[in-house]
Amino acid sequence: MFAASIALGGAAASAVGAALADWRRRRIPHSLVVALVFGWALVAATFPEALGGSPLAGLACCAGALGIGFALWAVGWLGGGDVKLAAVLGLWLGPADFGIAIVGGGFLLLAVAGTTLALGGGSRRDLPVALALAPPSVALLAFRALDVASPAPGT
Repeated sequence: MFAASIALGGAAASAVGAALADWRRRRIPHSLVVALVFGWALVAATFPEALGGSPLAGLACCAGALGIGFALWAVGWLGGGDVKLAAVLGLWLGPADFGIAIVGGGFLLLAVAGTTLALGGGSRRDLPVALALAPPSVALLAFRALDVASPAPGT
């Protein structure tokens, strides 16, 4: 299961990279998202238990995030990179953990929005949503990596 822990750590590192890119340039590189998708597919095929649930549940979470995210993008509330990052994090986290990440990210986004607007910053589309979504997602992936790496009691 060490390989699964490495993959989860790589997913967490990619989420951090996406958040930093979103903060600096308001763009999330496609290469990070593609790496996350391929990494998830590899883990889903070899160590599905490391995903914390069924890979199909992750796919459903991804599809839901894409659908809702596309609607929010269409009305100008989210950027396209935010939608694609949320969808791929849904793959990795699955419904329960993704819900936690969305709630935690929402609170962080409110703090970022309040600070940005108080400093006279731009519009809703200028907010780095990935910067708010990444910390709870990274924490959940890190906890899962530690859980997967630790041996079961009695072994």
